[in-house]
Amino acid sequence: MVTYFGHATILIESGAGSVLTDPVFCDRIGRFFTKRTTPCSLRPETLPPISAILISHPHHDHLDYPSLRRLQQTPPVVVPWGLGAPMRWRGYSDVRVIRPWESTRIGGWDITAVPSRHFGGRLPLVGTTGHLGFVVSGPACIYFAGDTGFDAQLFREIGRRFAVDLAILPIAGAVFPSYRRNHMNSEDALRALPLLGAHQMLPMHYATFPASLEPAHAPLQRLVQETGRLGWTERVRILREGESLTLPSSGRRHAEVPWEAGPGPTPLATA
Repeated sequence: MVTYFGHATILIESGAGSVLTDPVFCDRIGRFFTKRTTPCSLRPETLPPISAILISHPHHDHLDYPSLRRLQQTPPVVVPWGLGAPMRWRGYSDVRVIRPWESTRIGGWDITAVPSRHFGGRLPLVGTTGHLGFVVSGPACIYFAGDTGFDAQLFREIGRRFAVDLAILPIAGAVFPSYRRNHMNSEDALRALPLLGAHQMLPMHYATFPASLEPAHAPLQRLVQETGRLGWTERVRILREGESLTLPSSGRRHAEVPWEAGPGPTPLATA
């Protein structure tokens, strides 16, 4: 099951273990900066045991140390280069620093780092860490893009190496041409979907925190319009915060069947 908690915070659950991506539960980025559009409804203290935390890069909207403390657990954490020491300083004893195309196994999941078209570090120390996406392979194969710009060659390579069931792709932050190198918009995400060969797509990185100067509703609105034009309403699912998709059983993992919606996801056709 895949549960969306806003922005890039995703919980992947199965009998193979639970994987949490880029956990951010704060009301403001970096405590003082951009305010969350609506308060976080999740109490992270109540989450079930987490098998692994994946950190794509250290920007404040993807790595928030107070949010990590609220989890009240220190499972293995998978990070790009430059984040090993900071995580160990904060009490994480099992820190796995991996680079693109390297893998580590946690529980029943194989976690592979893949490149992203973005940048690491925190302002003003840009470039002081790596930046990654992840492919989480086990009962299903899920691509979590983190932050990335559109890169056709990268997406084709991921699709060549993995039979992706679900691609979790950002859709906001690319309103200006200068932002397009490091972020995707809705149209870019839909261009990436067939290159990845993914059965379905889950949009992320929109509305929770303002990603650029465009209206908060604009990325999702454009996604709905373009998906309808392409006739892909069964391939793209939208989750409100706290809603889930139920993954297929492992025996159907690569079958040509759509995923079933779990409690609450909104079909694009009715969004």
